[in-house]
Amino acid sequence: MPSNILDTFKEYIGLFNDSVADGDSATAIRIGKKIVEISNEQTARPEINDTFKQFYKANTAKVREYLADMNANTTGKRSGSADTKPISAKPKWFSTDVPKLTLRNVAGLEIVKNEFMVNILAPLSAKYAPIYRKYRGAQVGTQILLYGPPGTGKTFLVKCLAGSLGCHIAVVQTKDILANLVGDAEKNMGEVFEEAKQYDKCIIFIDEIDALAASRDDDESRHTKGVLTTMLTMMDGFAGGAKNGKHRIIIAATNRPWALDSALKRGGRFETQIYVPLPDFDARYQLVKLALGKDESVNGRVDIPLADDVTVNWLAERLDGMAGADINAVCKQIVNRPLRREIEALRDTGKVVSEYVTHADCEAVICNYINGITDEMLLRFDAYAASLGYDEYIKLIKEKTKHDIGEGKAVPDYLRRLTTKNDEVSKGGLFDLLDGLKTLQKEIDEKNKL
Repeated sequence: MPSNILDTFKEYIGLFNDSVADGDSATAIRIGKKIVEISNEQTARPEINDTFKQFYKANTAKVREYLADMNANTTGKRSGSADTKPISAKPKWFSTDVPKLTLRNVAGLEIVKNEFMVNILAPLSAKYAPIYRKYRGAQVGTQILLYGPPGTGKTFLVKCLAGSLGCHIAVVQTKDILANLVGDAEKNMGEVFEEAKQYDKCIIFIDEIDALAASRDDDESRHTKGVLTTMLTMMDGFAGGAKNGKHRIIIAATNRPWALDSALKRGGRFETQIYVPLPDFDARYQLVKLALGKDESVNGRVDIPLADDVTVNWLAERLDGMAGADINAVCKQIVNRPLRREIEALRDTGKVVSEYVTHADCEAVICNYINGITDEMLLRFDAYAASLGYDEYIKLIKEKTKHDIGEGKAVPDYLRRLTTKNDEVSKGGLFDLLDGLKTLQKEIDEKNKL
């Protein structure tokens, strides 16, 4: 699709808005007809992507309504009336509905939910508000940075928080902020904060904030410095400045907290940082239970038939080290195996057979699934939490892990896994760590044999 057509359409939308706002009905009608003409032409073309077709249709709807009203009312009084709102070539940033999910829908992540309770839910609760005011006074609103491995459900978590608060949420994606035209990205970011002022309670959620707010010392930030400056300006005082019962929350999420500009993490901005970890056993158990239709509280669930040696408990253990998104993907692939067998049997023999998920199905999928979470990635998050550089942290954790294993203390599974990996691990001093851990583990094994 030629980009100039889309740009022309957006330009006409802007001119139409200006004409309506100025009460110039003649110009608004003329431009409105052009908008409808372009929309009709583009939506009729088979090679145009459905997403763009929906864009044209959505942004032409109010133009058609305006033209219909002007046709019915030849006096044109409506064109300049107060209830006529200029339309936008972009969707509204905030959802029209409050999410129906609540934090009760979140499996595990108790530490994260407790942080939400103290920083966000408490001041709005009749039960806890007196305690909150005792320490923080009347100031409400907060700014939180969620960081952690990809697929741990950060976006889902924030939507559930919005549902618990009963407030509207703007999920701000990088692709929606960035634009081809110079200055549009900064304008978009400003619009998000301006629209938020319309709500008594709201959440601005900036996903993958590292793409918009990388350190200004890095080359990758050269295209987004203006957006970062706008964001910093709008953030200052925005959440804490909400008064008279208004509650404004800004939450950002990133998989690369170390890449963020330091100005974002100073006091008054994202000073509260919360690590969103991989699901623990209880959370994995709930995720597998939901994925296989074993949660009886879910209406309309599809109860997947399982072999006797395939249990939710066993799968939850087996999927240790995976994020929630990966667990769902693995379960879907596992379920597809007996589904495929039944379909192929009916196709080839004409007979209906009853299949079920077998132990071999699970092992085949798990062994071939490429986990998006690596042990090195988890080490990087540990280093960030310790406020240490990655190389420096590797040196320290090497000695600590040696000591803990020697003392018989519990060691995170991913550190133990690093002792048995045969593949080469990337730079950062891990070779030294691996060699040291392997040697120590071998010595312990030899002593245990005696």
